[in-house]
Formats: sequence, C-alpha cells, structure tokens
Amino acid sequence: MSAALPRAMGRAALGLATFALITAGSVALTRGLTEERIADNRQASRHREVATVAPAGHDGRLLDHVLTRPAAPAFGFEAPVSLWQARAGERVLGVVVPVTSPRGYSGDITLVVGLDASGTITGVRVTEHRETPGLGDRIEARKGDWIEQFTGHSLANPPEGGWAVGQDGGGVDALTGATITSRAVVAAVHRTLQWAEAQPALFATPDPGETP
Repeated sequence: MSAALPRAMGRAALGLATFALITAGSVALTRGLTEERIADNRQASRHREVATVAPAGHDGRLLDHVLTRPAAPAFGFEAPVSLWQARAGERVLGVVVPVTSPRGYSGDITLVVGLDASGTITGVRVTEHRETPGLGDRIEARKGDWIEQFTGHSLANPPEGGWAVGQDGGGVDALTGATITSRAVVAAVHRTLQWAEAQPALFATPDPGETP
C-alpha cells in the first residue's frame, strides 16, 4: 500500500474533524444569540405591558423596581406576589400587579392591573388567555375597548355590590356572548383592589439603602 494513502486519509479525517468543530461552534453561537434575542424580546414585551397600565410620570425603570409580597390565599394569591413599583425619584406613584383568574371560560386569564397611590386603577391589560376567538378574546385591548372601562375606578367606585357584571346586579358591562369571561376578569380586578388595600407597604417610600 502506498504511504500516500494513509496520509491522505489522515488529512481527510482532520478536515472532517475541523469542519465538525467549526459547525458545532457556529450552531452553539447561533443558539446562544437566538436565546439572548428571545429573552430581550420577552423583556421588551413585558416592559410594554407594564408601562401601558402604570401611573404616569414614572422614571421608566419599572422592571427594575420589583417588590415581592407574601402569598395571600384569602385574596386568591396562592403564591408570593412579585409586582412592579412605578417610581419617580424616591416617590412611589403606584404599582402594577400581575394577577391570574382561574375562572375563564377556557382556563386561566392572566392580567396586569395598574394602581396609583390612592388605589385608583390606572389601567388593566390581559396578557395571556385561551378564550373563544370572536367572543371572549375581546378582553384584549387590541380587539376592543371593553377592558378600558376599569380605568379610573377604585374599590369604593363603584360602591359595594357594584364590582360585578350587570347580569349579576353589578355595575360592570359584560361582553355580549362572553359573560363567564367577563365575570372572571371583573373578579380578578376586584380582588386585586381588595388585596392592595390591605397592603400599605406597596406604596411606601423605598428604604434609602435600596437600589432604586
């Protein structure tokens, strides 16, 4: 056998190994960049959701101001609640609270509820759901203005008994053909207001030693 053949085979094997290493490195790099891009997009999307319902005048760093409160099963918060404070300097203008209702027609409905320091709603947005297209999905702001009716209201406005859909004797308009979905959202917003009233620390000035 010619000595050239083993050398040629060795060079081919080395070439294949080098190609495999380069390919593996490229795939790993691409995957890393893609995962980073996905994470950045999720962060940007979350910031938009939170900023949309937050009180006006905040410093724009909502996602940096995270406050965690203990679980409160009496209000439907079975796990600790991590929320965002809207701050301007050392002042806490309000909070944005994530809340999930398990009572949707097709399962969980997740929302963010913005409150100012007086307990008045500054905005509500649905961030995740599986409600019926054309009916229950109108809880989304991009598909109708139904969700806007909560802005400007508080635990005392409407008064006692008003935090229910009209079919149940309350003062909140339900979506036509989606009463169960409407009830779920109204109940989630109402219990968020009740919970916030029992949480004065939500609006407390941050400790001077805390990173703003």
